[in-house]
Amino acid sequence: MTSINIPLAAAAIFAAAILHILATLATPHLIPTSGYGRLAGDLAENRMQVLPDVMPDAQPLPFFAPDGRYAVCRFDTRNGPISLTAVLPEPGWVLALFSPDGDNFFTSVGSPNRRPEVSILLVAAGDEAWRLGASSSLNVAVTQDSVLTIPANEGLALIRAPDRGEAYRQRDMAELKRATCRPRSRAS
Repeated sequence: MTSINIPLAAAAIFAAAILHILATLATPHLIPTSGYGRLAGDLAENRMQVLPDVMPDAQPLPFFAPDGRYAVCRFDTRNGPISLTAVLPEPGWVLALFSPDGDNFFTSVGSPNRRPEVSILLVAAGDEAWRLGASSSLNVAVTQDSVLTIPANEGLALIRAPDRGEAYRQRDMAELKRATCRPRSRAS
């Protein structure tokens, strides 16, 4: 009968767990192109674009759900805040913001219990010059709820509308096309 060296077995399991965690955390940095890089490379900066329908042989990113319609904006706040507006008229509609590392740092979901209009001012962390002059130099009232300080200077805003069939397609596409993503100048 062989005996098991318990401390050695525990050390091996612990080492395997550490190796697994390190490999998981390193994977995004080792891939040649990220999802952000693949999608952002084809997008104009600070402009919302409706993506073509997802088909098996034509997907903007692998595993995009074919039961949805998408609009996306590559935003950059280095030259000032970005105004993002969208309507999420019913359940199933989602607005999500992603950093270049793929982190989802904001999500708003369509719900019958909330206003469907989403209006957010994206401000880079550390852009205190804009915050100090917001109330005096802008001709618009900015409430604290509408300002979102973002963790990166750039990222992606993605709107997903559920595909509920041909009867709703024209209305859903009109809502996606109405969404905006544009710079807000300090004097506007």
